[in-house]
Amino acid sequence: MTGAFSPAIWHDRTPLLVRGAGAALPGEPISTEELLTAVDRRFGLSLARQGMTIAHKLGIRTRHLCRDMAIRLEAPRKGHRNPELAAAALRGALLEAGLVARDLSYLIGHTATPARLMPPNIGQVAELLDFDGPFVEFRQACTGFANALVFAHGLLRAGAGPVAIVGSETGSVFFDPLRAAEDAGQLVNLVQMGDGAAAIILAHDDEGAGARLSHVFYGQIGRGRAPGLTIADGGSDGPCCGAGFPEFRHDFDTIRRCGLELLLHCAAAAERTGSGPCDYVLPHQANGRMDTILGAPLGIAPERIVVTADRLGNTGSAAIWLALAQLRPALEPGQTVLALGAEATDFMFGGFRYCHG
Repeated sequence: MTGAFSPAIWHDRTPLLVRGAGAALPGEPISTEELLTAVDRRFGLSLARQGMTIAHKLGIRTRHLCRDMAIRLEAPRKGHRNPELAAAALRGALLEAGLVARDLSYLIGHTATPARLMPPNIGQVAELLDFDGPFVEFRQACTGFANALVFAHGLLRAGAGPVAIVGSETGSVFFDPLRAAEDAGQLVNLVQMGDGAAAIILAHDDEGAGARLSHVFYGQIGRGRAPGLTIADGGSDGPCCGAGFPEFRHDFDTIRRCGLELLLHCAAAAERTGSGPCDYVLPHQANGRMDTILGAPLGIAPERIVVTADRLGNTGSAAIWLALAQLRPALEPGQTVLALGAEATDFMFGGFRYCHG
């Protein structure tokens, strides 16, 4: 499907030591049926039947949300704001690593749904952690993890101490339940999205015991293509919001047409880095049926494909780190995972090889 075209990629095979990982999910899981029933009851809608059909096709049964869907435009619950979730995930990673925040040399965040446009979301995370070192944030969704790894590689090559990366999303606040009755795309958003955060702490490889992350790569095939996913309103090109607030807009036909192509380019790029065969493949968690979608095209058994979207929904920038954090306790030493990320905004892709220690 990818033909002879091989997009340019940034890649680095150098292994990095994984010191720790952590995750944070807001509230209890809510089933699709519970969610749709609550939205219908609170807003006088009739979305349940169509919404359940969509959710079944997507294979998404539950998710965690930072809001209650009690009113149309609603802020996150206390303790479940984007920076609070990110800080909680980082605390878990620090605990596993046996570190405290001041041991970090650099803090990297990535999110498409910050608590505020400026200063950056990661600044609030640093405040919550009492971290007084340097930080940076990427405004990026599903491949934010890969771009963050590019920069972490540079920092660690330059002699930095431990570097923390955290991906976080609270996209449910960019959703007006009444819009789901007007726009089928917004109904898809309702049943597909999930909120959460996850973090990883990396260090220079000391060749001792422990998990390793290597064969990092990053690229894009978006040149000449209109974005498949946007939050256009609220930017300087269009500061006014037609729907009353910024909302996610999907070009579902384009995503459906290009999504598999993007993931196959991602898999081909991983092969070019020499990552070799792995015990598991961890793709971007676009839906809960990624195992059946990718099994045949990738030529691997569906049971070797990691799926968490059936339980967590699509958590965007947090998805890969969340899935890895949940998978790690089940891995045996020496088992390997190939992460394949894909993002429909500018059709970016990236990934890495993880070896459990």
